[in-house]
Amino acid sequence: MPKTKLHKGYQASTVKTATTDGTYMGTMKHLEKQAAHTDLQFDVALKEVNSRLKAAKSRVSIVKVAGSLYLQATLPLKPNDIDTKGNGKKQYKISLGIPANFYGLKTAEEEANELGKLIARQQFQWNQKYLGNKQDKTEKTFGELLDNYEHIYFSSRQRNIKSEGTFFKNYLGVLNQFDRDMLATPENIKKQFDSLSNNTPSWKHRTCIALNLFCKEFNIPLILKFKRPKPKARKVPDESTIETGFYKWEIYAINRRNKRQEQADYWLVFRWFYGMLAAYGCRPRELFLYPDFNHWLSENRTWKVHELCKTGDREALPLYDSWIDLFDLKNPEIVKLVKNYINGRDDTKSMHTLSAALSDWFQKVDLGFSPYDLRHAWAIRAHLMGVPIKAAADNLGHSVQQHTDTYQRWFGLENRKKAIKQAVEKKDELNELKEEIVKLKAENEKLKELLAKHQIAEVLKN
Repeated sequence: MPKTKLHKGYQASTVKTATTDGTYMGTMKHLEKQAAHTDLQFDVALKEVNSRLKAAKSRVSIVKVAGSLYLQATLPLKPNDIDTKGNGKKQYKISLGIPANFYGLKTAEEEANELGKLIARQQFQWNQKYLGNKQDKTEKTFGELLDNYEHIYFSSRQRNIKSEGTFFKNYLGVLNQFDRDMLATPENIKKQFDSLSNNTPSWKHRTCIALNLFCKEFNIPLILKFKRPKPKARKVPDESTIETGFYKWEIYAINRRNKRQEQADYWLVFRWFYGMLAAYGCRPRELFLYPDFNHWLSENRTWKVHELCKTGDREALPLYDSWIDLFDLKNPEIVKLVKNYINGRDDTKSMHTLSAALSDWFQKVDLGFSPYDLRHAWAIRAHLMGVPIKAAADNLGHSVQQHTDTYQRWFGLENRKKAIKQAVEKKDELNELKEEIVKLKAENEKLKELLAKHQIAEVLKN
């Protein structure tokens, strides 16, 4: 069994764990956890706002009721209200149509301060604003809300290439399929959702989650349900298939038609991506975003993942050093082509464009698997080679749980056969060694007896 640097002297590290492994199931789990975390953050933020209001000696607080924010205060009686306590005052919850999100919380705090000043100056009056008689009940279109969604989403999150990637791929990219001109009523949204084809259950389930979070942000009373689909079987390539696939790139390049001169060497660029994914098990984006080619072209055999990638920075190790040479990954001319192709493209849109182009090339070359399958293959090979799970998980840039939950799922029949065969062979080898030890001990005892007899004979001679 080959040994790698991942086997030797491994100790658990503090590597940052992945938010998602990039698979459908991983993405959905991440979105659900993110929603729960956002709710918790909002409750904390609401308490902080009320603490500020109290510290400012405001007589107003903010409460959350069924997805909306209300101002709560003791006020003079509303017109035609009954004075049950005889003091001319009563505690009221005032709705200003503010949704319970971070952007709405900022608005609610401003309104609470304004109301608090009116109460302190004894200038409060029940007008149309506070009575709610002229609240703008006009329904907005789906497009109008969607245009505002980006601002609301990032009002509670640090904006960087990671958070933008999540928003544009998992939210905006999903919600853009809906009619922008329809009124954003629960009935209209549900009707459009129900009209989506059930032939792509993973997409519809993803849409369901994105829509529920969207409706929650804008206080639209709608909760959609769609059963989570079972993961499809994934054909993960073995070493032989991956090595054979490497040579398919040149065959495709020779036989392709209508190639433009400026794109004549693109196949070398994408073959390099192919080899790196196979050797290091990286996510495609970890090759695109701020690649350190100076480090790569040095004597180092590790690939440096930039800190702005999904799970932060790390140095990834290959399983097989031989693949670095076999796949020509250190060729400075090819690396230069890759550098020129990426050419500083470091925004979210460029990451999606590069990822889509890579997937297209995998299909054109007719490899029979996707870029992410090479990452799965790396994880499975690591397991078969006896690499500790923690070491493999750290090298791939995700948690041990993510590693076992996701990648062991694709541990198919052939790999199970291989693992069992290796275990049996290892046991047979161990038994052979034990038998050999027994034989050696017996021979050693015989030699001791012969030596003793020889020593006695020598003594008797003297």
